[in-house]
Amino acid sequence: MNKQMSNCQACGQEIAKSAKACPHCGAKNKKPIFQKWWFWVIVGIIFIGIVGSGGDDNADVNNGATNQDTTSSEQHNNISTNEKTGVFAGDCGISATAEMGTDIIGQPTVSVSITNTSDKDISAIKFYVVPLDVYGEELKGLWAQNYLATDNTIVKGKSEKLTYQFLDNNVKTVKLYVYSVYFSDGAEWGDREATKSVILKNGMEVIVDGRSEK
Repeated sequence: MNKQMSNCQACGQEIAKSAKACPHCGAKNKKPIFQKWWFWVIVGIIFIGIVGSGGDDNADVNNGATNQDTTSSEQHNNISTNEKTGVFAGDCGISATAEMGTDIIGQPTVSVSITNTSDKDISAIKFYVVPLDVYGEELKGLWAQNYLATDNTIVKGKSEKLTYQFLDNNVKTVKLYVYSVYFSDGAEWGDREATKSVILKNGMEVIVDGRSEK
């Protein structure tokens, strides 16, 4: 087809591109919309709008991620700063180790060796116990024993070994926490009324070796 010619959009007959109307059917010879100058102006405006909007969205996403990272960092710092503050802050005044075993009648036991490392006598200590079965799962129910204590005086610099028996034969090992050390002058490290969640977060964990053999 001659470059100066085109087809009528109405009847399809060949006509001159410069013709204002089709000589065959009389239909107006309109230029395709993409050949009009204002079409490309609109396209340019839309394109600029899309690019600008996308940049703002990315900035918002990046700012959101930055804010989240900052918040997470602040929360982490707060947790680190607040960890074991107040009544659980500082040295509890004892060092302790523990070992699981079985007594002469076959019941599970935990023996706790305590040394008073403070400069004053200790009048009482409270422990929280999480009893675990052979699978390492916490034992709960009627026979579960969670609270242990001693009111034997432990003189400063001295040690004492305490043994506690468990009624549930399924206890194979335990997690053990010190949550209150009461001194002879009336001072207390920890909180004798602390809840389980507070104890598990702030109490001093005692490493327990061995397992009940039964």
